[in-house]
Amino acid sequence: MADLRVAFLGDGHINRVLRLAVEQSRPYRVVGTIGRDDELPDGADVDVVVEAATQDAARGRVPALLAAGVDVILLSIGALAEPAFREQTTRTVPGHGRVIACTGAIGGLDQVRALRAAGPLHAVSIESRKLPATLIQTWMPDDLQRALRRGDSEIVLADGLAAEVAQRFPASANVAAALVLAADAWDTATARVVADPAATATRHEVHAAGDLGEVRVVVTNTPSPERPRSSAVVAWAALRALDDYARLGGFRAPDGMPFL
Repeated sequence: MADLRVAFLGDGHINRVLRLAVEQSRPYRVVGTIGRDDELPDGADVDVVVEAATQDAARGRVPALLAAGVDVILLSIGALAEPAFREQTTRTVPGHGRVIACTGAIGGLDQVRALRAAGPLHAVSIESRKLPATLIQTWMPDDLQRALRRGDSEIVLADGLAAEVAQRFPASANVAAALVLAADAWDTATARVVADPAATATRHEVHAAGDLGEVRVVVTNTPSPERPRSSAVVAWAALRALDDYARLGGFRAPDGMPFL
């Protein structure tokens, strides 16, 4: 049985935690971490790349990896809010790699996908609550940034199409894009982002309804101490995705059953 060869796109906190977990506990061969200016590997060197960089990095580098025959586990799902990138990465091309979406910091997407398989959904929405200071963006006016730094009042920062919200909050709203991807509702799904001074944990409330039923899920995640904009669970969701990839591909992997 072959060893899975894995590399990491992005050298931030998530991939550092993930790489350490792989090196300490998994039978995979780490090829390396790909930085901003590093040469990309091809299918002769690596089987799968875990992307945990930025939406811009995903749009800029993932297409070349796919063209080189490398599979990519994608965490920056918000990049798919851009229609051209979404079309480029979701179509099947012989000899090209595949993109596998990682659920990251959100749950319930298996049931959302099942409802969507039976037909278009009637309603899809998500509300995300985080500590105010973690939601500051460079495009915000100075008075809003100051209010978020004070963190003494609840502020609704976005309430509209989820695909647009995911682009406005690239480090915080990948969960919104993940829901939209699962529901295939890029033109209808909505997202609400709330700066909440009382948010001791990041909270996502997911709702989806279709002909066969309804999903209501509340997810609470502990923020990463090193990077409060991200949930600590994200690296472990990526490890779970990597394990399932290895099991389904016939590589050496920990005992267990893959979920689809």
